[in-house]
Amino acid sequence: MTADTAATSGVLRTSLAPRQAARRAAWHNDALAVLYREYCLLTRNRTNLLLSVTPSAVYLLLFATSLSRLIGDVTYEGRTVGYAEFTVPALLLSSMLAAATTAGASLFQERMGHMDVELWSHPLRRGSYIAAKLTAGTVLVLAQTLAALAVASVIFPFRWPASHWAALLVATVLASVAFNGLYLLLATAFKDFQRFTVTINVLGPVLLFASPSFYPSQDMAPVVRWLSWADPVTYGIRCLRDAALFGFGEAWPWMLVLAAIAVLTGALIARSLMQRARRV
Repeated sequence: MTADTAATSGVLRTSLAPRQAARRAAWHNDALAVLYREYCLLTRNRTNLLLSVTPSAVYLLLFATSLSRLIGDVTYEGRTVGYAEFTVPALLLSSMLAAATTAGASLFQERMGHMDVELWSHPLRRGSYIAAKLTAGTVLVLAQTLAALAVASVIFPFRWPASHWAALLVATVLASVAFNGLYLLLATAFKDFQRFTVTINVLGPVLLFASPSFYPSQDMAPVVRWLSWADPVTYGIRCLRDAALFGFGEAWPWMLVLAAIAVLTGALIARSLMQRARRV
C-alpha cells in the first residue's frame, strides 16, 4: 500500500465514522421516541387496562382458589401435583392473552384512526417503529404476566427448586413474545372494526378453555382434546407447566416451539408494518 492510498483510506474512515455514529444516534432516538409513544398508548387507556386485568384477577383470586380447595391433587405426566401448581400456567396464559388483546387493539385502533399517517409525516425510520412496536407490546404482556405470577406465589405456597423457577421465567418470556406476536398479527389481518372487536375478545376465552388449562388433557372431552392440538395456547401451557414442575429438561422442546412462533410472527408483523409504511 502506497502512502497516498493509506492516506485516502484513512480520510474515508475518518469521514464515514461520524456518519455511522450519527445514524446510530438517530436510530436510537427514533426507537426511544416510538417506544415512549407506545408506552403511553398501551398504559394511558384505563378502559383497556381494566379489561385486560379483570379476567386474570377473577381466575386467580376466585376461580383457581376455589377449585384448589375442591379438587386438591391432579395427575400430570404420571406425577401427582397440587391443583394450584397445575393451574398456575393457565393463570399466566390468561394474563398473557388479556395483555396481548390490549396490544393488538392498540395497533388496530392506530391503523383504523390513521394515526400512522400522522406518525409517518415525521422523519421516522421504519426499523425504529417496528422494533419499538414489538418491544412495547411484549413488555406489557411480560409485565402483566409476571405480576400475576407474583400474586399467585403469594396466594399459593410453591416449593419449586431454583432451576424450575429459572425455567418458568424463560418460558414466560418466550410465551409473552409469541402470543404478543400472534395478537399483533391478528390486528393486521382485519379491516372491519366490529369484526375485529368481536373476534379479539371472544378468541382469548375460547383458546384458553379449549386447551388443557384448568384440567388434564386425559379428562377433556374427545372432540375438545383433538381440537386442543391446533390451539397455540396448548403449547404455551405445556411449556410453562413443564418448566414449573420439571425444569428445563422437559420444557425445552416446547420452548423451541414458542421461539419458532415468536420468530415467525415477528417476521410477518414486520413485513406487514413495512408494507403499510410504504403505502402511507
